Amino acid sequence: MINIVIVEDSLDAREGLRYLLSLDNEIHILNTYDTAEHLIENHQLLSKTHVILMDIELLGMNGIEATRIIKTSYPSINILILTIFEEKEKIVHAIQAGASGYVLKNCDPRDLVSQIKSVHIGGSPISPNVARTILNELYNQKEPTKAVIDYHLTKRELEVCKAIIDGLTYRQMGEELHMASSTAKKHILNIYKKLEVNSKITFMKKVLEENLIDIL
Repeated sequence: MINIVIVEDSLDAREGLRYLLSLDNEIHILNTYDTAEHLIENHQLLSKTHVILMDIELLGMNGIEATRIIKTSYPSINILILTIFEEKEKIVHAIQAGASGYVLKNCDPRDLVSQIKSVHIGGSPISPNVARTILNELYNQKEPTKAVIDYHLTKRELEVCKAIIDGLTYRQMGEELHMASSTAKKHILNIYKKLEVNSKITFMKKVLEENLIDIL
């Protein structure tokens, strides 16, 4: 069972998320809050929380600052930013604050459930548009060209690499590449092992730093 807390200042959105997520028997909603301050004060609840769905624009403390504070005291909690904002600055600041993923509110409800489950087991779900924004930001920061290192990725693994960069979920990747989502997950784990990375963010950074994008 995945213990979830929702921080969202819109009552309709908050209750909509509560209803949607409560339909999945692997998810348990511990509580919902309209401000981050109310959550941060509840240490007993935080000690039982696995994943927090965090809006950015909140009354009082914003979601990025709340993410930074919570991750300092409870590093094992995975915080999934759920927002309407695609601005580069907000995305980068959220990731720097310790967010495990950044998903847009207009995503498919089925994808949101799978993204929560993904972040709970160590994934870094990111909406496709957000993935592109991060990729562009990392591209602007990359060092001068270096020779491409051969990590002995198979043709299939290269296809999966491109799908990761495009921000596809396991389900979307399975549909795009005609494989089971569990198979896609295995390919990703093998790719991460070969590249010696452990998340989507570090994967994309390595792709750019070592010019692997040139072979995708």
